[in-house]
Amino acid sequence: MKFAVWAFALFLTSAPAMAQIDEMRAGLMLHDPGPFSTGKEDGVDINAEVIFNPLSGLSWLGSPRPFAGVAIATGDEATSQLYGGLGWEVDIAQRYFVGVGLGLVVHDGETDYDLGEPLFADRAYLGCRVLGRLSGEVGYRLSERLGASVQFAHASNAGICDENEGLDTIGFRLGYKF
Repeated sequence: MKFAVWAFALFLTSAPAMAQIDEMRAGLMLHDPGPFSTGKEDGVDINAEVIFNPLSGLSWLGSPRPFAGVAIATGDEATSQLYGGLGWEVDIAQRYFVGVGLGLVVHDGETDYDLGEPLFADRAYLGCRVLGRLSGEVGYRLSERLGASVQFAHASNAGICDENEGLDTIGFRLGYKF
């Protein structure tokens, strides 16, 4: 977990990266509630995410916005995550928006099942250190710069590694657009 916090802090202090930031979002997420994971881990995650300006070179792909974030787990033996990827967002009404994200996660959770532990231990077995990540978000723009949203995210190795219990988060976030 310390690695994730320091890496995110270093990233945020980079001057070139700060010049390209379009939006920042932060909030609290329920850790591993299911339905696409085992629900073994518990607690609340502290989530912070930086969303960058759209990539003009990927206009043929809908001009996605790169993002980078951290989910710091507060539960006992819960898995923290450092993630990044590309996100697409569209307005569906005057102040409402929906978004999807696709990316990768580096985590500090369990990767291998320990035969000495009970099968239904309190940690999710994620198989690989790097996982794929899918997210969906529904939000409301409170003003030109402020927004509120609910995000669901799922991290999984998609069967590439032996264990694949996955990890879900869902929660409320506030955003500030620069």
